[in-house]
Amino acid sequence: MKKLVLFLMIVQFIACNKKQYTIVVVDNEKVQADFIHKIDRAEKALITWYLYAYGNECTNSKPATKCELLKLLEINNECNTKHLQMLKQWLSKDILASYKLKKCPNLPHNSAIQNSIDKLILTRNNKALSISYKIKGLNNSQEKSWNIERTDHYIIENNTFLKK
Repeated sequence: MKKLVLFLMIVQFIACNKKQYTIVVVDNEKVQADFIHKIDRAEKALITWYLYAYGNECTNSKPATKCELLKLLEINNECNTKHLQMLKQWLSKDILASYKLKKCPNLPHNSAIQNSIDKLILTRNNKALSISYKIKGLNNSQEKSWNIERTDHYIIENNTFLKK
């Protein structure tokens, strides 16, 4: 009986344990590697989606923030079927994401468009995830540059993201 009561107390404690935190993943193009031990599958999926959507393809000759993050997240090839299936599952409600995931890599390393990830901050509030990001970009063929800085908000529901 004591074991049952103890078990029920532990289950209740775990069920009431709320996930609320902010993790700086990248700041000024520098990866904060200690975050890796704090994230779950949903957070990993969201981070790798933003790396896929905004970062250029990784190469050995061109180390980049994206490549360092993928290595930390134990993703050796972002075009790996297992990785793409994970992203398709989490982003199944997002039509644009589903379209982008059909073409891998999204931004080849030799593309005229070159992006760098300057900032990536993940905020968790139970089933809500927010990702703040800053991307610097350059289109070499059109001699244009841009800076994107924004925050996107998601709700986790049945292993998928619903964008708010």
